[in-house]
Amino acid sequence: MKELYRHTQTGWTLVVLVIAVVLAELTIVAFSEPRGTLALALSGALVAVVAVMLALFSTLTVVVDDRAVRLWFGFGSLRREVMLADVTAAGKVRNHWYAGWGVRIIPRGRLYTVGGLDAVELEMDSGRVVRVGTDQPDALLAAVQAALEVKAGR
Repeated sequence: MKELYRHTQTGWTLVVLVIAVVLAELTIVAFSEPRGTLALALSGALVAVVAVMLALFSTLTVVVDDRAVRLWFGFGSLRREVMLADVTAAGKVRNHWYAGWGVRIIPRGRLYTVGGLDAVELEMDSGRVVRVGTDQPDALLAAVQAALEVKAGR
């Protein structure tokens, strides 16, 4: 299995927004009177949950090899593998700003992204699509197209 492309993108906008919200919440709890143990416990629980969520979903790693496009969030908690044998076309696309982050249902398929509007869309022989959000759309598309050419035997 020859690796043609590997890139990990960090969703910095998501990270900054989540940290800002947590800091605002902690500030409100710290300066509110009276400070109860329940409020402090809930704040601690919120910080723990947010830390785990950021570790699991703030990065997206994409690997293209001669057999598949593989992607996963964080430490691999959510994975997707698209076999090149099933891919009929690939192209660079732009997502709407309201598409958000994470895994989203889109017309005809799914979107996987941690930030930005650029993506590479993989169309399968079933008609379904997988959009992979990336901050390197040209490099990812070139790797997918090279892998598809190898698959086609060109």
